[in-house]
Amino acid sequence: MTTIDPFDPLDPLSSIDPLGSFDPLDSFDPVNPFDENLVIDLPVYETVLGDAAARGASPALIDGVSGRTVGYQELELATRRLAAGLADAGVEQGDAIALFSTNTLWFAPVLHACARAGAVVCVLDSQADEAELAAQLAESGTRWLFTTPALLPLVRKAQRIVGAGPRPVEEIFTLEPVDGCRSVLDLVAVDAPEPVVDIEPVTDIAVVHHAVGSRRRAQLTHSDIAADLAVLASDNPLEPGERVLAGVAFAQQDGLAFLTQHALRSGATVVVVPELLHAPELLDAIRAQRVRTAFVTQTVLYSLVASAPEDTGELGSLERVICVGPELTPDTAETCAVLLGVPTIEYLGRQTFAGIAPPLPGA
Repeated sequence: MTTIDPFDPLDPLSSIDPLGSFDPLDSFDPVNPFDENLVIDLPVYETVLGDAAARGASPALIDGVSGRTVGYQELELATRRLAAGLADAGVEQGDAIALFSTNTLWFAPVLHACARAGAVVCVLDSQADEAELAAQLAESGTRWLFTTPALLPLVRKAQRIVGAGPRPVEEIFTLEPVDGCRSVLDLVAVDAPEPVVDIEPVTDIAVVHHAVGSRRRAQLTHSDIAADLAVLASDNPLEPGERVLAGVAFAQQDGLAFLTQHALRSGATVVVVPELLHAPELLDAIRAQRVRTAFVTQTVLYSLVASAPEDTGELGSLERVICVGPELTPDTAETCAVLLGVPTIEYLGRQTFAGIAPPLPGA
C-alpha cells in the first residue's frame, strides 16, 4: 500500500421538531445569484484545482498560527486520496455530504474531495445551535458529515433531535483524529482507486449553502460556481503567490467562494486563522506571513483597526483590504484605510450590498 503523508490538520479550536411535516425537497427557497448566460462546462474541482499539480510546492494554504504550509501539489493529491477514501466508505455520486466546521486547513481539501467524489456538499454554518443544525440535517438529507472534534458534541445532540428519521446521517468523519470516528487521515490512507464520476456541470449541484436563521439556501451547480469565479477574477483579481488572510468564515457564502475557490483557482496562498483569534494575533499573522490582501468581515476589520500599530509601516506587506457586508460610510472607510496603511477599503465586486454599515466604534 502506498503511504500518503497528508498535511497535519489544525488543532480543534430546543424543543422544535426539525422534521415537522414539511417535504425536505420543497422546504427551501433556492437562490441562484449568478449569471445564467455565462456557462462554463467544467466540474468545480477542475475549475479550481486544474492547475494545482503544475504549481508544485507553491503554497496553497498556510496555518497562520503555526506556519504549517500546504503546497498546491500536496493539496491536489490530498483531494484525490480523500475522494478515493470517500468512495471506499460508500459515498456514491449524488450523495449529500454535510460540512460543519470552523476554519481549518482541511476545510478546502474536504470541499473539493467531496466534489471529486461526485457528492453534493451541504455547507452548514458553524455558529448553528443543535436545533438549527438538526433542522438543516433533516432538510438536506445528508448521508455523511464532516466536522471538527470541538463541534462533535453539538453534532451528536443534533443527531438525537433528528432521531432515526427517513434519512439519518450514516457516518460522521472528523477533520482531526478523535476516538470513535474515522478522520480524514484514515480516509486518505485507504488504498483504493479514485472514483470515476460523470459530472454534468450545467445541471449537477455541487454546493448547497445553508444560512442560520433562514429557510433560504444557495443551491449552486458546478457551472454556477465557475461563472461566479469568472466574475470574481474580473472584479477582485488575485495574483499567483499573493497571500490572503482568511478573515471570513469559510462556511459563509462569501468566504467559501473567495477563499476556498477563487483564491485557490488564482494560485494565491490562503492564510488560515482560527475564527475567534484576537486582533493582536491577527496582526501578528499578517506580519509573519507577509499578507498582502486581508479578506475580512466588518467585525474583523474594526478589530484590526482598533489594534493597528501607530506606525503602519509595521504592516508593510498589507496592500489591500476587501470587506464583505454593507459598504462603510465614506468617512469610516477612509479612517479604516488610513489606520491600516492601505489606499482604500475595497468590497466584493460581484455583490450589490443594501444598507449602510454602522459607524466605526469610537469614531
